[in-house]
Amino acid sequence: DVGAVDVADRAVLALAVLQAGGMAAPWQQLREQLKGVSDVERITARTALRQVRPRELVGLGRTLHKAALLAQAGQTPSAHLTQLFADLQPPEGCAELLVRAIMEEPAALVRDGGVFATGYDAELDELRAIQNNCDDFLLELEAKEKLLTGIPNLRVQFNKVHGFYIEITNSYKDAVPERYRRRQTLKNAERYITPELKAFEDKALSAQERALQREKFLYEQLLDQLQPHVPALTRVAGAIAAIDVLCTLAERSLTLNWCAPEFVNHPCIEIEAGRHPVVEARMAETSSGSFIANHTRMNANTRMQIITGPNMGGKSTYMRQVALIVLLASMGSHVPASSCRLGPIDAIHTRIGAADDLANAQSTFMMEMTEAAQILHSATPHSLVLMDEIGRGTSTFDGLALASGIATQLHDRTRAFTLFATHYFELTELPAKARAAVNMHVSAAESGQDIVFLHEIQPGPASRSYGIQVAKLAGMPAGVLHHARHALEALEAHADEGRLQVDLFDAPDMPEPESRHDPLAQALAAINPDALSPREALEALYQLKKIAA
Repeated sequence: DVGAVDVADRAVLALAVLQAGGMAAPWQQLREQLKGVSDVERITARTALRQVRPRELVGLGRTLHKAALLAQAGQTPSAHLTQLFADLQPPEGCAELLVRAIMEEPAALVRDGGVFATGYDAELDELRAIQNNCDDFLLELEAKEKLLTGIPNLRVQFNKVHGFYIEITNSYKDAVPERYRRRQTLKNAERYITPELKAFEDKALSAQERALQREKFLYEQLLDQLQPHVPALTRVAGAIAAIDVLCTLAERSLTLNWCAPEFVNHPCIEIEAGRHPVVEARMAETSSGSFIANHTRMNANTRMQIITGPNMGGKSTYMRQVALIVLLASMGSHVPASSCRLGPIDAIHTRIGAADDLANAQSTFMMEMTEAAQILHSATPHSLVLMDEIGRGTSTFDGLALASGIATQLHDRTRAFTLFATHYFELTELPAKARAAVNMHVSAAESGQDIVFLHEIQPGPASRSYGIQVAKLAGMPAGVLHHARHALEALEAHADEGRLQVDLFDAPDMPEPESRHDPLAQALAAINPDALSPREALEALYQLKKIAA
């Protein structure tokens, strides 16, 4: 609609500013600064649901710091960009809270402990100090007990099963003081506990459990503090995503030679030298030639194109490139064309390809009709509709009747911009009766029984479909091709009759194989490789070379 056109227009202007470098940080620098940012939208949603993890909050804090730096870009020649950079400003105090609260490398889960930074909570620091001082306490106690008991190999240790203990070998068993209480007997040693060590054990173990409970409590408090920032964080996420997309589109536009579309308020789709970006890129990768660009001119007086021509000729590529160009322009991107003028477009409807849903009793033809029906009920005069080979899943007359009815509905009542590709040449009669429809075809050239696709969209209907030539390119056996040509000639000869009186299965006279009169083929057929010695094989090769010359 017109509102969507305004949004796209502002995005296109923003792209022009990014490409021209009309701001403090060009698009290359912005893309570099955006590297490593976290998914703020996802983290914000998880925060709102109180399911966010500590490491995600660390990533959020770092991203908010980057967003604050990007927000300093300030005023630009584009009001849209200026607003986006203003939206990057993080909510006050949020980034500082996260940096102050969470360790740089916290545990994966709160239940594991080790999430909050030192200095954030005095009580947690005190509990951690008790745990961290265990080693010092044990060393001091061990030295003191060695001095008091005179046992040189006395050890004060800890394990998770038995807690803290003093271990003394059996050779010094008689020197153990009465204040020691036996905790565990080993083969060569005894383990003891003292009142002093027991008191420290209770304190240390309870400190660990209390510290974990404290961290869980603090984490819930932190989530409470973040809740008011959720709307602002969502705004920041949208701004980061928009700038990221604009920078990517700027790079693509410059690299692939795309142009800025022009938006108008009257209905039209006018594309000069339009290209299919994916097919063009693939051709460049495979060095299979240059892409043939085509024009598209549709307006209030020309709303429907009936497109005919051979398979493999480029009908589907042309239709899809128009849809892609309209889609790219509508989202505010530059487009693969030399120029583009676009009126209001509210939707793109497509009926392309073959599919089924047999599990729900939907055959290929039923799916085709269902999708076509949805398009006819939903499309408006501001829609772009792509119909590719509608009606091919049933008998010829049924399919032709349905295709003509659908085309008439789209032209007379829906009045949507429509690209209607078909092999029913009877539909090329529609423009003679429908003022807003025109015939177009993809060009091809014949060379004997071969075909060369030119991939150019030209005015007027195609003369034929070249299906047999395409089948030949696909590797169809020669006998099948000859039979098909014979049947086609018979069908075309009876085309003017009320109903076809042709025996499609009357076997034609097969042409004599070309190899029967080919000396090289005859000589090659006479050779039995398994019966040749190496010397005879070499002589045979020389003989074949002589015949070929």
